[in-house]
Amino acid sequence: MQTNGAAVLVRGFVNLVLSQITVRLINFGLNLVTARLLSPEAYGLASVQFHLLNTGIVFLSREGLKRACQRIQKDETVHTSKVLALASLCIPLGACVTGAVCTATLWSTSTDDKEAQVQGTAVVMQGMAAFLELCCGPLYILAKVQLADGVVAVAEAAAIIAKGSLTLYLLKRASLPVAIALSWAQVAYAGVTTLVFIVHYLPDFYNWVRSPMSMPQAPFCPSKQVVLEPQPTADTAADAELRRRRLTGTAGAVGASDSGMHASPGNPGVALAKECLIDSGSLAMCWRFLLQAGVHLLQTEGSRMVMALCQSSYNQGVYGLVTNLGSLVVRTIFFPVEEAAFRAFSKPSSAAGKGSEGEREQIVGVLVRLFGLVGLLAVSFGPSYTYVLLRLVYGQKWSDTEAPRALAYYCAYITLLALNGCTEAYVNAVADPRQLGQSIRWQTAFSAAQILLSFALVWRLGAIGLILADSANMVLRIGYSWRFIKTRASGLQLRDWAPSLRSCAVCALAAGALRVTKALLIDKHIRDGTAEFAFFRHACMHIGCGAAVLMVVVFVMLSSESDLEHQTRQLISHSRPHNA
Repeated sequence: MQTNGAAVLVRGFVNLVLSQITVRLINFGLNLVTARLLSPEAYGLASVQFHLLNTGIVFLSREGLKRACQRIQKDETVHTSKVLALASLCIPLGACVTGAVCTATLWSTSTDDKEAQVQGTAVVMQGMAAFLELCCGPLYILAKVQLADGVVAVAEAAAIIAKGSLTLYLLKRASLPVAIALSWAQVAYAGVTTLVFIVHYLPDFYNWVRSPMSMPQAPFCPSKQVVLEPQPTADTAADAELRRRRLTGTAGAVGASDSGMHASPGNPGVALAKECLIDSGSLAMCWRFLLQAGVHLLQTEGSRMVMALCQSSYNQGVYGLVTNLGSLVVRTIFFPVEEAAFRAFSKPSSAAGKGSEGEREQIVGVLVRLFGLVGLLAVSFGPSYTYVLLRLVYGQKWSDTEAPRALAYYCAYITLLALNGCTEAYVNAVADPRQLGQSIRWQTAFSAAQILLSFALVWRLGAIGLILADSANMVLRIGYSWRFIKTRASGLQLRDWAPSLRSCAVCALAAGALRVTKALLIDKHIRDGTAEFAFFRHACMHIGCGAAVLMVVVFVMLSSESDLEHQTRQLISHSRPHNA
């Protein structure tokens, strides 16, 4: 069977979306109830401060190693034990990161009052929860490399249910401070995640203990120990060349393919002895992706850092609600596409040379055009319905804050997030080590500019200023990725990936029409302060107008983007397995 990029993209996207929908819907429901129970100040503690602490530790310790292992797996001869050996580095790395982050946080909040002591206890518990989650990091990375999205989805869904249920119980029944209750819930999340991965891989480990040499091709086979230096064997020309490459650091992801060349059925230990599971090339790649993970953390969470430093807990809660609600679409649809695209670009294509590169360019072009159309719909319809959404779902407590206006700006931002995700997936998957280093340097500069712009805008515009700074950063990153793609695809023009003029025009008309209906039906109600039932009736009328306009817009888009429809169908047809 041959594996092409389109097949990996389509299968990966379907699996990830199906798994994410269930997880995100559960998470949304639990967050909704939690937001209704908590004040904006308490919600800011959970969605900004604790989120930064936990996400920072886990992301810095695990994400770079995950990306590196996925890149190493491009070589289909690489054994599972090599991936697992590299992935295991997240445990000692996580211990160092956890200690450093928790120490810095405790030092910055060191006071003698009772509230600070509760906060310090919560910080320690959050750090313990993050490290507990990292203890199953090698198994998580292994599942990602093996495309075992089912076990990842089950672990996340079970952990979210445990966390949300315990949060609601402790907030309603127990007399614990909010910070401690949220921290116990995070510990439960980490414990359930670790338990699910251990239970999933325990049968394979048990079989290996019973018969170490009977599972050379098993999905989980730690039958090879981590060998930092190969055992001496008889010298051959290939052996001398392999040693020279390792000493000069140009061996890359050598190991299984080189060692297997001299293995013999009568001596199965030869391949094991010669395989170097952690070599200099693999460590160098891990280091590059770890640096990139740090930069990416600044890019994605820099706004929360600025918000935590400069704004009150009330504003932090408003910003946290907007980002959590906006990220529902990002994590359910756009993140699975980015993950599947990275897998598709990283896997060897069915063709070689220019044919392989052309397939990748076609995939990224289709994704950019699709996301552009989705973005047009979000920008056209989203701002007219943010107040209605928050009023109906979260209540007037939240709809009367700055959240509706901030969420309107976020509708445009998530489009930039989606475009950046698929273009950067291409860059990270096909760039060589020199190009990856250059990308990291540019992204570092973009992140620094984003942080400075965030500090400048947050004082005047609050949460909206942070969203604008994030949007500027996304534009810079998309521009860099576009420049990289153009170097590999000569003759590519921006109009090749842009929506048609008819699609843009009909979306602009739709946005204007919906602004009028919002002014007549919703804004008038807000000014007059009519009863809740009257608002519900007006909101239903406004939603009905939007549904009618949406059908017209979709019809025009389908007739205007017929070439995109043809390319999408072509990719889906190519995704079906075919014999070599």
